[in-house]
Amino acid sequence: MVRHVRYQYLDARLRQAFDDAGLGRGQRALLQGVLRALDSDAHLGEHVAGLNSAFLAVTRAQTALESHAVEDQPRWNLLRRILTTSLACMNAAEPAYAHGGAVEFAEARQTLRDVDAAIAADGQRFDPQVAAAAARKLDPSALEAAVKQWITPLWSGVELPLRARMIAEIAVVVAVHGRDGRHLRSDLLRWLKKPGDLAEVLWPEPRRHVVALVVRGARVLRHLDQLLPEARQEPLHRNRLPKDDFLKDAVDGSSVLVRLPVNAADAHTAALRGRRILSEALDQYAAGERLTELNIAPLWQVSGPGGRVTRGTEHQRTVNNAYPLTAYWPAELRSAMRVANLARQVDAPMASAGLAWSALEATGLDPSKIGWLAKACALQMLRQHLISLHVVVTNHDEELRGPLDARVATTGVKHHLKSVDAWLEVLIRHNRPQEQLKAAQDAVTALAENEGGLVRDLVEIWRARLADSTTLAGWLAEQEDTAAAVLEWLYVTRNLAFHAGRFATPADELTAHAGQAVADLTLEFLGNWRTVERQRGLPETEALEIYRRLAQRKDQLTARLKRAGSVRRLSVEDISGPDEKWWSRGTGQGAD
Repeated sequence: MVRHVRYQYLDARLRQAFDDAGLGRGQRALLQGVLRALDSDAHLGEHVAGLNSAFLAVTRAQTALESHAVEDQPRWNLLRRILTTSLACMNAAEPAYAHGGAVEFAEARQTLRDVDAAIAADGQRFDPQVAAAAARKLDPSALEAAVKQWITPLWSGVELPLRARMIAEIAVVVAVHGRDGRHLRSDLLRWLKKPGDLAEVLWPEPRRHVVALVVRGARVLRHLDQLLPEARQEPLHRNRLPKDDFLKDAVDGSSVLVRLPVNAADAHTAALRGRRILSEALDQYAAGERLTELNIAPLWQVSGPGGRVTRGTEHQRTVNNAYPLTAYWPAELRSAMRVANLARQVDAPMASAGLAWSALEATGLDPSKIGWLAKACALQMLRQHLISLHVVVTNHDEELRGPLDARVATTGVKHHLKSVDAWLEVLIRHNRPQEQLKAAQDAVTALAENEGGLVRDLVEIWRARLADSTTLAGWLAEQEDTAAAVLEWLYVTRNLAFHAGRFATPADELTAHAGQAVADLTLEFLGNWRTVERQRGLPETEALEIYRRLAQRKDQLTARLKRAGSVRRLSVEDISGPDEKWWSRGTGQGAD
């Protein structure tokens, strides 16, 4: 029996295709790892927008340097914070570049170090021309080209944990190239039947697609041919459409069909880019017709270069039962929840990212406290990663899962963990485990081996992290650095969008996704904290104070991990909650 598979990179069809193609463990992990990173349902620590990446760090640094030289945005002190967080991300990613791009990597890092030193020496007298010269020296495309060559060593075999780091960097380059995860999965299924050059599947040449979208609120968009010279339009009348026409559900009152050509690597990406282009054009009409509401219907159609027609709608998840963040109105979080919800509804990535920052700002966050929130996010991400690991390990094979289920209880149709610590106990190595615990650990091994690929990699990676407390401390530090880089860049993006009037930057769609994910993550632990306090009749702690306390907790945990030599006492059940239980687990649970 198979549980409902939420993630398509683990579904039976893909597994069968891997088997039929005779793929090895590392090869499966590569393809699954890229697909997982492009999955819109993946959480912050798994999704491509939240992965550590030297390529993305250099791209952001170059954008910041160029903007500072021309517009003095970001200001010199914020520019230095961008450089500092970019260098931290690069330092963590450095081992992967031993397989290609080491020289280009070293040159880029040295450039950032030189500018950082210049800002440190000159402060507000920092010469913008130095920033301009550094931006010209940086070449993210050189790192991109190097990463694309990693397919060869990865296909032949690279050991863990380096393999996972290289796959993450490849996923970022795939995403920035403009690849939709659903379309890539379909392309890979076809490729597996007749393998060729994998790079051509991951990074196909952008080709011409024609995107058809319906604009509601008008029958004609005057002068559209001047704003978008290649666009074509035709009025739509609902009662004149054939009964089976795919546009029937999209037409609502006055509507117009707009077709525009877009260069893209696949149909889904073409639809996304077409929607963005048309949305920006509608800004003109919204300004010109202030009493009219214009919007783009979620339905789209794309005609590919070979005449293949693809239809779809904007990605929207649904649930049977929707739950609020809290069962009461937490006064301090109402504004944050409102703005975070708006950020999800905005098409324009820069505006969405700016609103995500505003949602965090509504909780009391200011740029000087980004370090606190980054530490808090690292704690919550530890809990999220462990829960996610349980989900992917228990996707298949109920028979193998039995001993694990007996030890680690779940609840509800989605099999939520009743205790994350019970799962943590199974992952930790014991010298003399009790019989039930040993059976559960063996079940995890069997499940991982049966699934293979990414799942087996993840189990081994987490067992290794939990076997060495200093390794886990290092992982937490990297999550903190990555979160800090995202938060600093969110603040820069907000300034560029709202102050400098920029409506596009490189990889801004990843920034928007990361911003929404960080806001969601933050509201998650703030909501839990407030719920516990309300249940106990305690006064609500201000969000900024929660950030400070969690930052202190993260530092204390890191210090404890570095000297403890073991994670036996670690508790992640309430690691981001109001109770100080993060080092409270019994030392001998499940051991003789």
